[in-house]
Amino acid sequence: ARFKPCLQKGGDMKREGGKSRVVTSDKLQIENKTIYVDLKENDGGRFLQIAELSNDRRSTVVIPHSGLDIFLESIQKIKNSEV
Repeated sequence: ARFKPCLQKGGDMKREGGKSRVVTSDKLQIENKTIYVDLKENDGGRFLQIAELSNDRRSTVVIPHSGLDIFLESIQKIKNSEV
């Protein structure tokens, strides 16, 4: 997996349709997939958006900021499991 940071902070925050703005963003290239991991915020608060682009198809998952710890614990548990 190749990890490519593409951070946008402070005055460089990107507006997307006036609905949310990117606080920080990372882009990962894994096999034939491009994965975008964005911390965004809108009037409802901050949230993590993970989008996968593969063969011209886009899939997106949104995790509220309040659920990030539990989400990361789950990912770590899966990573550390013996299969």
